Amino acid sequence: MRRFRIDRLGGVLLAGAMLCASLVCSAQVDTVEVRIWGGQQDDRGVRLISLQNGEVLSLSSTNSTSNNQPQAWVQRLDGDAQPIWETTLNDEPLLQPVDAVEHEDGRITVLSMRYANAAEGYDWQWHTLDPNGSVVSSQTWGTAAWDLPQRCFDREGELWSVGTTYISGAGDTQWTRHTWMGNSWALSDASSFGFDEEEVVTDALIVGDTLLVSATLPGLERAQLSAFDLMTEETVWSFTSAWNEPTVSVALDLRNQTVAALMNVETAEGMRLAFACLSLDGDTLLEKIPGSGVDVESFDLQWYSDVDFATISMTEGLGLGGEELLFSRWSAVTGAWQGGPTFGTQWDERPASMLHDAANRIWILGRTDGYSNGRDDVYLLQLEDASVGDYYVNVETNISDVSLSTPSDLLLDESVWQVVPNPVSGVFEIRGHQPGQRWKVMDASGRTIAEGCENHADASQWPAGMVWMLCSDANQSRPMRPLVLIVVQ
Repeated sequence: MRRFRIDRLGGVLLAGAMLCASLVCSAQVDTVEVRIWGGQQDDRGVRLISLQNGEVLSLSSTNSTSNNQPQAWVQRLDGDAQPIWETTLNDEPLLQPVDAVEHEDGRITVLSMRYANAAEGYDWQWHTLDPNGSVVSSQTWGTAAWDLPQRCFDREGELWSVGTTYISGAGDTQWTRHTWMGNSWALSDASSFGFDEEEVVTDALIVGDTLLVSATLPGLERAQLSAFDLMTEETVWSFTSAWNEPTVSVALDLRNQTVAALMNVETAEGMRLAFACLSLDGDTLLEKIPGSGVDVESFDLQWYSDVDFATISMTEGLGLGGEELLFSRWSAVTGAWQGGPTFGTQWDERPASMLHDAANRIWILGRTDGYSNGRDDVYLLQLEDASVGDYYVNVETNISDVSLSTPSDLLLDESVWQVVPNPVSGVFEIRGHQPGQRWKVMDASGRTIAEGCENHADASQWPAGMVWMLCSDANQSRPMRPLVLIVVQ
Protein backbone atom coordinates (compact mmCIF):
# COMPACT_ATOMS: atom_id res chain seq x y z
CA MET A 1 0.00 0.00 0.00
CA ARG A 2 1.39 3.37 -1.01
CA ARG A 3 1.84 5.88 1.78
CA PHE A 4 0.92 9.51 1.36
CA ARG A 5 0.57 12.61 3.46
CA ILE A 6 -3.05 13.62 4.06
CA ASP A 7 -2.49 16.47 6.43
CA ARG A 8 -0.05 18.94 7.85
CA LEU A 9 1.25 17.29 11.01
CA GLY A 10 2.83 19.09 13.90
CA GLY A 11 3.27 18.87 17.66
CA VAL A 12 3.21 22.58 18.43
CA LEU A 13 2.41 22.45 22.11
CA LEU A 14 5.78 24.02 22.82
CA ALA A 15 6.28 25.85 19.53
CA GLY A 16 9.61 27.49 20.30
CA ALA A 17 11.29 24.31 21.53
CA MET A 18 9.95 22.33 18.63
CA LEU A 19 11.17 24.88 16.08
CA CYS A 20 14.68 24.78 17.46
CA ALA A 21 14.71 20.99 17.52
CA SER A 22 13.39 20.71 13.98
CA LEU A 23 16.34 22.68 12.67
CA VAL A 24 18.76 20.00 13.80
CA CYS A 25 16.66 16.87 13.20
CA SER A 26 17.09 14.66 10.19
CA ALA A 27 14.45 14.17 7.51
CA GLN A 28 13.34 10.82 8.93
CA VAL A 29 9.68 10.05 8.23
CA ASP A 30 7.49 8.06 10.62
CA THR A 31 4.34 6.33 9.41
CA VAL A 32 1.02 5.91 11.20
CA GLU A 33 -1.53 3.28 10.15
CA VAL A 34 -5.18 4.37 10.01
CA ARG A 35 -8.47 2.47 9.87
CA ILE A 36 -11.88 4.10 9.34
CA TRP A 37 -15.10 2.19 9.99
CA GLY A 38 -18.66 3.44 9.83
CA GLY A 39 -22.13 3.11 8.36
CA GLN A 40 -25.02 5.26 7.20
CA GLN A 41 -25.35 7.16 10.49
CA ASP A 42 -23.00 8.22 13.30
CA ASP A 43 -20.38 5.79 14.61
CA ARG A 44 -17.93 6.89 17.31
CA GLY A 45 -15.03 5.12 18.98
CA VAL A 46 -15.30 4.83 22.77
CA ARG A 47 -12.59 2.64 24.33
CA LEU A 48 -9.72 0.25 23.57
CA ILE A 49 -9.02 -2.83 25.73
CA SER A 50 -5.98 -5.14 25.61
CA LEU A 51 -6.72 -8.83 25.00
CA GLN A 52 -4.65 -11.98 24.96
CA ASN A 53 -2.14 -12.70 22.18
CA GLY A 54 -1.61 -9.01 21.41
CA GLU A 55 -5.18 -8.51 20.22
CA VAL A 56 -7.32 -5.48 21.04
CA LEU A 57 -11.03 -4.95 21.64
CA SER A 58 -12.54 -1.80 20.15
CA LEU A 59 -15.78 -0.46 21.64
CA SER A 60 -17.82 2.02 19.64
CA SER A 61 -21.24 3.61 19.74
CA THR A 62 -23.21 3.16 16.52
CA ASN A 63 -26.40 4.76 15.22
CA SER A 64 -26.19 2.86 11.93
CA THR A 65 -29.15 0.65 12.78
CA SER A 66 -32.71 0.37 11.51
CA ASN A 67 -34.04 2.59 14.32
CA ASN A 68 -31.08 5.02 14.36
CA GLN A 69 -30.65 4.59 18.11
CA PRO A 70 -27.26 4.23 19.83
CA GLN A 71 -26.10 0.65 20.26
CA ALA A 72 -22.78 -0.93 21.24
CA TRP A 73 -20.46 -1.96 18.39
CA VAL A 74 -17.76 -4.43 19.46
CA GLN A 75 -14.78 -5.33 17.26
CA ARG A 76 -11.97 -7.76 18.05
CA LEU A 77 -8.82 -6.64 16.22
CA ASP A 78 -5.56 -8.45 15.54
CA GLY A 79 -2.13 -6.87 16.05
CA ASP A 80 -2.39 -5.17 12.64
CA ALA A 81 -5.70 -3.52 13.62
CA GLN A 82 -7.69 -5.75 11.26
CA PRO A 83 -11.09 -7.05 12.50
CA ILE A 84 -11.23 -10.69 13.57
CA TRP A 85 -14.95 -10.46 14.38
CA GLU A 86 -17.48 -7.77 15.16
CA THR A 87 -20.91 -7.71 16.74
CA THR A 88 -23.52 -5.24 17.96
CA LEU A 89 -25.24 -5.26 21.35
CA ASN A 90 -28.75 -3.84 21.63
CA ASP A 91 -31.16 -2.61 24.27
CA GLU A 92 -34.20 -0.41 23.74
CA PRO A 93 -34.16 2.50 23.42
CA LEU A 94 -30.37 2.88 23.62
CA LEU A 95 -27.18 1.23 24.80
CA GLN A 96 -23.88 3.13 25.13
CA PRO A 97 -20.73 1.03 25.72
CA VAL A 98 -18.26 2.32 28.30
CA ASP A 99 -15.76 -0.49 29.05
CA ALA A 100 -14.96 -4.19 28.66
CA VAL A 101 -12.75 -6.80 30.29
CA GLU A 102 -11.38 -10.18 29.17
CA HIS A 103 -11.55 -13.07 31.62
CA GLU A 104 -8.98 -15.83 32.04
CA ASP A 105 -11.01 -18.35 30.01
CA GLY A 106 -11.37 -15.94 27.07
CA ARG A 107 -14.88 -14.67 27.81
CA ILE A 108 -15.36 -10.93 27.36
CA THR A 109 -17.76 -8.82 29.41
CA VAL A 110 -18.89 -5.48 27.95
CA LEU A 111 -20.20 -2.84 30.37
CA SER A 112 -22.70 -0.36 28.93
CA MET A 113 -25.07 2.38 30.01
CA ARG A 114 -28.72 1.67 29.23
CA TYR A 115 -31.80 3.85 29.54
CA ALA A 116 -34.18 2.48 32.17
CA ASN A 117 -37.11 4.91 32.17
CA ALA A 118 -37.92 8.59 32.65
CA ALA A 119 -38.04 8.25 36.43
CA GLU A 120 -34.88 6.21 37.00
CA GLY A 121 -32.78 7.53 34.13
CA TYR A 122 -29.82 5.31 33.26
CA ASP A 123 -28.73 1.91 34.56
CA TRP A 124 -25.80 -0.46 34.06
CA GLN A 125 -25.82 -3.44 31.70
CA TRP A 126 -23.32 -6.23 31.16
CA HIS A 127 -23.13 -8.45 28.06
CA THR A 128 -20.81 -11.45 28.30
CA LEU A 129 -19.47 -12.80 25.00
CA ASP A 130 -17.62 -16.00 24.22
CA PRO A 131 -14.16 -15.66 22.60
CA ASN A 132 -15.83 -15.63 19.15
CA GLY A 133 -18.14 -12.72 19.94
CA SER A 134 -21.41 -14.61 20.56
CA VAL A 135 -23.51 -13.32 23.47
CA VAL A 136 -23.60 -15.77 26.38
CA SER A 137 -25.54 -13.75 28.94
CA SER A 138 -26.87 -10.29 29.81
CA GLN A 139 -27.55 -8.67 33.20
CA THR A 140 -28.68 -5.24 34.37
CA TRP A 141 -28.35 -3.31 37.62
CA GLY A 142 -29.70 0.01 38.80
CA THR A 143 -31.30 1.96 41.61
CA ALA A 144 -34.36 4.19 41.61
CA ALA A 145 -32.09 7.07 40.51
CA TRP A 146 -29.53 7.71 37.81
CA ASP A 147 -26.65 5.23 37.75
CA LEU A 148 -23.77 5.93 35.35
CA PRO A 149 -21.26 3.09 34.74
CA GLN A 150 -17.63 3.89 33.97
CA ARG A 151 -15.16 0.96 34.29
CA CYS A 152 -15.12 -2.81 34.85
CA PHE A 153 -12.41 -5.25 35.99
CA ASP A 154 -11.70 -8.94 36.48
CA ARG A 155 -10.42 -9.30 40.03
CA GLU A 156 -9.47 -12.89 40.86
CA GLY A 157 -12.21 -14.22 38.60
CA GLU A 158 -14.90 -11.86 39.87
CA LEU A 159 -16.45 -9.06 37.83
CA TRP A 160 -16.16 -5.62 39.43
CA SER A 161 -17.73 -2.46 37.99
CA VAL A 162 -17.34 1.16 39.08
CA GLY A 163 -19.34 4.28 38.30
CA THR A 164 -21.57 7.01 39.73
CA THR A 165 -24.93 6.70 41.48
CA TYR A 166 -27.40 9.41 42.52
CA ILE A 167 -29.45 7.25 44.88
CA SER A 168 -28.40 9.42 47.85
CA GLY A 169 -29.49 12.59 46.06
CA ALA A 170 -25.91 13.56 45.20
CA GLY A 171 -23.31 11.85 43.09
CA ASP A 172 -21.41 9.07 44.89
CA THR A 173 -18.94 6.40 43.81
CA GLN A 174 -20.69 3.08 43.21
CA TRP A 175 -19.16 -0.36 42.81
CA THR A 176 -20.69 -3.76 42.16
CA ARG A 177 -19.23 -7.25 42.45
CA HIS A 178 -20.45 -10.29 40.48
CA THR A 179 -19.53 -13.96 40.52
CA TRP A 180 -19.92 -16.35 37.57
CA MET A 181 -22.73 -18.79 38.28
CA GLY A 182 -23.49 -21.27 35.51
CA ASN A 183 -23.79 -19.12 32.40
CA SER A 184 -24.32 -15.68 33.90
CA TRP A 185 -22.98 -13.17 36.41
CA ALA A 186 -24.73 -13.16 39.79
CA LEU A 187 -24.65 -9.97 41.86
CA SER A 188 -22.90 -10.77 45.13
CA ASP A 189 -22.26 -7.30 46.55
CA ALA A 190 -22.71 -3.61 45.85
CA SER A 191 -21.83 -0.46 47.76
CA SER A 192 -21.60 3.30 47.35
CA PHE A 193 -19.49 5.83 49.20
CA GLY A 194 -18.67 9.50 48.86
CA PHE A 195 -17.86 12.80 50.45
CA ASP A 196 -20.03 15.81 51.23
CA GLU A 197 -19.75 17.10 47.67
CA GLU A 198 -21.22 15.65 44.49
CA GLU A 199 -18.73 13.33 42.75
CA VAL A 200 -18.90 12.28 39.11
CA VAL A 201 -16.60 9.31 38.48
CA THR A 202 -14.45 9.63 35.33
CA ASP A 203 -12.04 6.70 35.69
CA ALA A 204 -11.00 3.96 38.09
CA LEU A 205 -8.30 1.34 38.74
CA ILE A 206 -8.11 -1.63 41.09
CA VAL A 207 -4.69 -2.36 42.61
CA GLY A 208 -4.82 -5.32 44.99
CA ASP A 209 -7.42 -4.38 47.62
CA THR A 210 -7.33 -0.69 46.72
CA LEU A 211 -9.82 1.01 44.43
CA LEU A 212 -8.46 4.22 42.86
CA VAL A 213 -11.16 6.59 41.61
CA SER A 214 -10.81 9.85 39.72
CA ALA A 215 -13.84 12.12 39.89
CA THR A 216 -14.97 15.65 39.16
CA LEU A 217 -16.45 17.73 41.98
CA PRO A 218 -18.85 20.02 40.05
CA GLY A 219 -19.77 22.13 43.08
CA LEU A 220 -16.14 22.93 43.90
CA GLU A 221 -14.97 22.92 40.27
CA ARG A 222 -12.13 20.61 41.27
CA ALA A 223 -10.75 17.23 40.24
CA GLN A 224 -10.33 14.53 42.86
CA LEU A 225 -8.37 11.28 43.15
CA SER A 226 -9.25 8.93 46.00
CA ALA A 227 -8.04 5.56 47.25
CA PHE A 228 -10.57 3.23 48.90
CA ASP A 229 -9.85 0.00 50.77
CA LEU A 230 -12.25 -2.60 49.32
CA MET A 231 -11.93 -4.78 52.42
CA THR A 232 -12.81 -2.11 55.00
CA GLU A 233 -14.71 0.19 52.59
CA GLU A 234 -12.82 3.14 54.05
CA THR A 235 -11.06 6.03 52.34
CA VAL A 236 -7.29 5.58 52.57
CA TRP A 237 -6.32 8.96 51.11
CA SER A 238 -7.70 11.67 48.83
CA PHE A 239 -6.12 14.25 46.54
CA THR A 240 -7.89 17.39 45.24
CA SER A 241 -6.56 19.68 42.51
CA ALA A 242 -5.18 22.94 43.85
CA TRP A 243 -5.73 25.33 40.94
CA ASN A 244 -8.23 28.12 41.56
CA GLU A 245 -9.76 27.60 38.13
CA PRO A 246 -12.52 25.20 36.97
CA THR A 247 -10.96 21.74 36.74
CA VAL A 248 -12.44 18.42 35.63
CA SER A 249 -11.00 14.95 36.04
CA VAL A 250 -10.39 12.91 32.87
CA ALA A 251 -8.41 9.67 33.23
CA LEU A 252 -5.98 7.56 35.28
CA ASP A 253 -3.13 5.17 34.53
CA LEU A 254 -0.72 3.27 36.78
CA ARG A 255 2.92 2.29 36.24
CA ASN A 256 4.81 0.48 39.00
CA GLN A 257 3.97 2.49 42.14
CA THR A 258 2.99 5.77 40.47
CA VAL A 259 -0.49 6.93 39.42
CA ALA A 260 -0.82 9.54 36.69
CA ALA A 261 -4.05 11.55 36.73
CA LEU A 262 -5.15 13.60 33.73
CA MET A 263 -7.32 16.74 34.03
CA ASN A 264 -8.63 19.68 32.02
CA VAL A 265 -8.40 23.21 33.43
CA GLU A 266 -10.32 26.23 32.16
CA THR A 267 -7.64 28.90 32.58
CA ALA A 268 -7.84 32.61 31.81
CA GLU A 269 -5.95 31.89 28.56
CA GLY A 270 -8.31 29.06 27.53
CA MET A 271 -8.69 25.30 28.01
CA ARG A 272 -5.50 23.49 29.03
CA LEU A 273 -4.66 19.92 29.95
CA ALA A 274 -3.10 19.27 33.34
CA PHE A 275 -1.74 16.26 35.16
CA ALA A 276 -0.62 15.06 38.55
CA CYS A 277 1.52 12.09 39.59
CA LEU A 278 1.00 10.47 42.98
CA SER A 279 2.44 7.49 44.80
CA LEU A 280 0.17 4.63 45.85
CA ASP A 281 0.50 6.03 49.39
CA GLY A 282 -1.04 9.32 48.26
CA ASP A 283 2.11 11.46 48.13
CA THR A 284 1.97 14.16 45.44
CA LEU A 285 5.03 13.81 43.20
CA LEU A 286 4.11 16.20 40.40
CA GLU A 287 1.31 18.66 39.63
CA LYS A 288 1.43 20.76 36.49
CA ILE A 289 -0.43 22.75 33.83
CA PRO A 290 1.96 22.81 30.84
CA GLY A 291 2.22 25.97 28.84
CA SER A 292 0.42 26.16 25.51
CA GLY A 293 -0.55 28.81 22.99
CA VAL A 294 -3.78 27.08 21.92
CA ASP A 295 -6.82 25.50 23.56
CA VAL A 296 -6.16 21.85 24.41
CA GLU A 297 -8.79 19.43 25.75
CA SER A 298 -7.37 16.10 26.95
CA PHE A 299 -9.13 12.73 26.72
CA ASP A 300 -6.78 9.95 27.86
CA LEU A 301 -3.27 9.09 29.00
CA GLN A 302 -1.03 6.01 29.03
CA TRP A 303 2.33 5.19 30.53
CA TYR A 304 4.79 3.95 27.88
CA SER A 305 7.95 3.69 30.03
CA ASP A 306 8.81 3.69 33.72
CA VAL A 307 9.26 7.47 33.74
CA ASP A 308 7.21 8.75 30.79
CA PHE A 309 3.54 8.89 29.83
CA ALA A 310 1.63 10.12 26.78
CA THR A 311 -1.62 12.05 26.43
CA ILE A 312 -4.13 12.35 23.62
CA SER A 313 -6.01 15.61 23.29
CA MET A 314 -8.13 17.66 20.90
CA THR A 315 -7.26 21.13 19.66
CA GLU A 316 -8.56 23.46 16.97
CA GLY A 317 -5.59 25.81 17.03
CA LEU A 318 -2.92 24.14 14.91
CA GLY A 319 -4.16 25.05 11.46
CA LEU A 320 -5.45 21.76 10.05
CA GLY A 321 -8.95 23.16 9.51
CA GLY A 322 -10.96 21.65 12.35
CA GLU A 323 -10.66 19.53 15.46
CA GLU A 324 -7.31 17.72 15.51
CA LEU A 325 -5.79 14.90 17.56
CA LEU A 326 -2.77 16.08 19.54
CA PHE A 327 -0.43 13.33 20.75
CA SER A 328 2.10 14.43 23.39
CA ARG A 329 4.77 12.76 25.53
CA TRP A 330 5.64 13.91 29.05
CA SER A 331 8.27 13.23 31.68
CA ALA A 332 6.71 11.94 34.90
CA VAL A 333 9.75 13.23 36.79
CA THR A 334 9.83 16.87 35.64
CA GLY A 335 6.57 17.26 33.70
CA ALA A 336 8.54 18.43 30.64
CA TRP A 337 6.99 18.05 27.19
CA GLN A 338 8.92 15.51 25.10
CA GLY A 339 7.45 15.97 21.66
CA GLY A 340 4.58 14.48 19.72
CA PRO A 341 2.67 15.19 16.48
CA THR A 342 -0.84 16.28 15.60
CA PHE A 343 -3.08 14.11 13.40
CA GLY A 344 -5.99 15.51 11.46
CA THR A 345 -7.60 16.50 8.21
CA GLN A 346 -9.56 19.59 7.16
CA TRP A 347 -12.52 17.96 8.90
CA ASP A 348 -13.01 17.21 12.59
CA GLU A 349 -11.27 14.37 14.41
CA ARG A 350 -11.91 13.90 18.12
CA PRO A 351 -10.15 11.27 20.28
CA ALA A 352 -11.75 9.08 22.92
CA SER A 353 -9.27 6.45 24.10
CA MET A 354 -5.59 5.54 23.96
CA LEU A 355 -3.85 2.19 24.56
CA HIS A 356 -0.19 1.22 24.98
CA ASP A 357 0.12 -2.49 24.18
CA ALA A 358 2.69 -5.15 25.06
CA ALA A 359 4.41 -4.65 21.67
CA ASN A 360 5.10 -1.00 22.59
CA ARG A 361 2.57 0.27 20.04
CA ILE A 362 0.21 3.17 20.72
CA TRP A 363 -3.43 2.83 19.61
CA ILE A 364 -5.71 5.88 19.44
CA LEU A 365 -9.47 5.56 18.97
CA GLY A 366 -11.94 8.34 18.24
CA ARG A 367 -14.20 9.65 15.52
CA THR A 368 -13.97 11.63 12.29
CA ASP A 369 -16.70 13.33 10.27
CA GLY A 370 -14.84 13.64 6.98
CA TYR A 371 -15.48 10.32 5.29
CA SER A 372 -19.22 9.64 5.20
CA ASN A 373 -21.31 12.59 4.05
CA GLY A 374 -20.68 14.55 7.23
CA ARG A 375 -21.53 11.60 9.47
CA ASP A 376 -19.15 10.47 12.19
CA ASP A 377 -17.09 7.33 11.58
CA VAL A 378 -14.80 5.36 13.88
CA TYR A 379 -11.20 6.59 13.53
CA LEU A 380 -8.36 4.31 14.68
CA LEU A 381 -4.67 5.17 14.53
CA GLN A 382 -1.87 2.72 15.25
CA LEU A 383 1.57 4.14 16.06
CA GLU A 384 4.54 1.79 15.85
CA ASP A 385 5.87 3.23 19.11
CA ALA A 386 5.46 6.27 21.32
CA SER A 387 8.40 8.13 19.74
CA VAL A 388 6.47 8.86 16.53
CA GLY A 389 7.20 12.37 15.30
CA ASP A 390 9.75 12.98 18.04
CA TYR A 391 10.32 16.76 17.98
CA TYR A 392 9.84 17.17 14.23
CA VAL A 393 6.87 17.10 11.87
CA ASN A 394 7.79 14.39 9.33
CA VAL A 395 4.91 12.00 9.92
CA GLU A 396 2.89 10.36 7.17
CA THR A 397 -0.51 8.75 7.52
CA ASN A 398 -1.02 5.42 5.78
CA ILE A 399 -4.74 4.80 5.25
CA SER A 400 -4.43 1.11 4.48
CA ASP A 401 -8.08 0.28 5.13
CA VAL A 402 -11.18 2.45 4.69
CA SER A 403 -14.17 0.24 5.42
CA LEU A 404 -17.34 2.32 5.52
CA SER A 405 -19.52 -0.59 6.54
CA THR A 406 -21.17 -1.98 9.63
CA PRO A 407 -21.88 -5.55 10.78
CA SER A 408 -24.13 -7.64 8.58
CA ASP A 409 -26.96 -7.63 11.09
CA LEU A 410 -27.41 -3.87 10.66
CA LEU A 411 -29.79 -2.50 8.04
CA LEU A 412 -27.89 -0.65 5.29
CA ASP A 413 -29.10 1.29 2.25
CA GLU A 414 -28.98 -1.17 -0.65
CA SER A 415 -28.45 1.74 -3.06
CA VAL A 416 -24.93 2.39 -1.77
CA TRP A 417 -22.30 1.86 -4.46
CA GLN A 418 -19.08 -0.10 -4.08
CA VAL A 419 -15.82 0.55 -5.88
CA VAL A 420 -13.83 -2.55 -6.86
CA PRO A 421 -10.91 -2.57 -6.42
CA ASN A 422 -10.16 0.13 -3.87
CA PRO A 423 -7.39 1.45 -3.75
CA VAL A 424 -7.64 2.39 -7.44
CA SER A 425 -4.92 3.02 -10.00
CA GLY A 426 -6.56 2.51 -13.39
CA VAL A 427 -9.97 1.33 -14.57
CA PHE A 428 -12.28 0.23 -11.74
CA GLU A 429 -15.88 -0.98 -11.42
CA ILE A 430 -18.73 0.87 -9.70
CA ARG A 431 -20.95 -1.87 -8.36
CA GLY A 432 -24.58 -1.02 -7.67
CA HIS A 433 -24.61 1.65 -10.39
CA GLN A 434 -27.93 1.92 -12.24
CA PRO A 435 -28.58 3.47 -15.70
CA GLY A 436 -29.01 7.24 -15.41
CA GLN A 437 -27.10 7.58 -12.15
CA ARG A 438 -24.26 10.08 -12.21
CA TRP A 439 -21.08 10.45 -10.23
CA LYS A 440 -18.53 13.16 -9.52
CA VAL A 441 -15.03 12.77 -8.03
CA MET A 442 -13.59 15.56 -5.87
CA ASP A 443 -10.24 16.04 -4.16
CA ALA A 444 -9.61 17.28 -0.62
CA SER A 445 -9.88 20.92 -1.67
CA GLY A 446 -13.32 20.37 -3.23
CA ARG A 447 -12.06 20.54 -6.83
CA THR A 448 -13.86 18.28 -9.32
CA ILE A 449 -11.33 15.99 -11.01
CA ALA A 450 -13.71 13.66 -12.89
CA GLU A 451 -17.41 13.00 -13.49
CA GLY A 452 -19.56 10.65 -15.53
CA CYS A 453 -22.56 8.35 -15.70
CA GLU A 454 -21.00 4.95 -16.48
CA ASN A 455 -20.59 1.92 -14.21
CA HIS A 456 -16.81 2.26 -14.39
CA ALA A 457 -14.13 4.97 -14.27
CA ASP A 458 -10.44 5.38 -15.01
CA ALA A 459 -8.23 6.77 -12.22
CA SER A 460 -4.94 6.59 -14.10
CA GLN A 461 -4.75 10.38 -14.50
CA TRP A 462 -6.06 11.30 -11.05
CA PRO A 463 -3.75 12.72 -8.35
CA ALA A 464 -2.47 10.21 -5.81
CA GLY A 465 -4.09 10.34 -2.42
CA MET A 466 -7.61 10.38 -1.07
CA VAL A 467 -10.58 11.46 -3.23
CA TRP A 468 -14.35 11.35 -2.82
CA MET A 469 -16.92 10.01 -5.29
CA LEU A 470 -20.32 11.70 -4.92
CA CYS A 471 -23.21 9.69 -6.30
CA SER A 472 -26.78 10.61 -7.22
CA ASP A 473 -29.71 9.39 -9.29
CA ALA A 474 -30.62 10.71 -12.74
CA ASN A 475 -32.51 13.81 -11.59
CA GLN A 476 -30.11 14.59 -8.70
CA SER A 477 -32.95 14.29 -6.16
CA ARG A 478 -31.56 11.41 -4.11
CA PRO A 479 -27.92 11.91 -3.17
CA MET A 480 -26.08 9.01 -1.56
CA ARG A 481 -23.19 9.14 0.88
CA PRO A 482 -19.78 9.72 -0.74
CA LEU A 483 -17.39 6.87 -1.39
CA VAL A 484 -13.80 7.26 -0.19
CA LEU A 485 -11.29 6.20 -2.86
CA ILE A 486 -7.57 5.80 -2.33
CA VAL A 487 -5.70 6.61 -5.54
CA VAL A 488 -2.33 4.88 -5.97
CA GLN A 489 -0.06 5.89 -8.87
